Amino acid sequence: MTEIPSQPGVHEQLLPPSGRRYAISIPERYDGSQPTPLVVALHWGGPVAPYTGKWLLLGLVEPALNELDAILVAPDRTLEDWANPQSETETLELLDFVQKHYNIDSRRVLLTGYSLGGIGTWYMAARNQDLFTAALVVSAIPLPETSGIDWRIPLYVIHSRQDQIFPLVPVEETIQALSARDIPIEFAIVDGITHFETERFVQPLRAAVPWITSHWS
Repeated sequence: MTEIPSQPGVHEQLLPPSGRRYAISIPERYDGSQPTPLVVALHWGGPVAPYTGKWLLLGLVEPALNELDAILVAPDRTLEDWANPQSETETLELLDFVQKHYNIDSRRVLLTGYSLGGIGTWYMAARNQDLFTAALVVSAIPLPETSGIDWRIPLYVIHSRQDQIFPLVPVEETIQALSARDIPIEFAIVDGITHFETERFVQPLRAAVPWITSHWS
C-alpha cells in the first residue's frame, strides 16, 4: 500500500500504479478536518532530474504561496513538454489521486507553472476549466490559440521585461486580446529579472496571493 504523507513539509512520492514521481507539500495546519486549497505546479524545461518538481516548490511556490495554507503538488515531467495530451492525462491522474486522499476544496484549485510549465498551464487550464478554478502563469509565452479560448476561470500572468527566452511583446499582445474580450485576467510586469532567476519571482508571485484569495472567496 502506498504511504500517504500527512505530516507537514515537502515529501517525495511515487504515484501508484505508474510510479511517476511527484512532490507534495503539506501545510502546518492541515489535519484533514477542513477542506483545503490545492495548488498544482508545473516545473521548467530542460533535463528532468529526480523530483525536479520538488525544487520548484522549495525555490518558488512554497515561499511565495505559503499564506494560502494550501497543499502544493508538483509532478515530474515525463515528456519534453507539458502542452500535450499525455502530460495532461498524467497531471490529471495526479490531481484525482490527491483529491481522493486529502480533504481538498474543489472550489479552490489553482494551476500554476514556470517557464515551460507556464506554457503547460495555458494548455491544461484551458482544457480543464471544470477542474481548475484559477490559473497563474510565470515567465511563459501563451500558445497561439490562447486568445481565442472561451476562458471562464480567472487568469494571472507574471512576466519580466528582461526575459531573454520569451519576449514580453507576444505576451502583452495576448493579454490585450483577452482583456478586450472581458476575460478576467491580471497582468504583472516585473523589471530586472532574467528568465532563469526563478527564485527572484518569489515576491511577484507572493503579490498575487490577494488576487487568488479574492477569487476563492
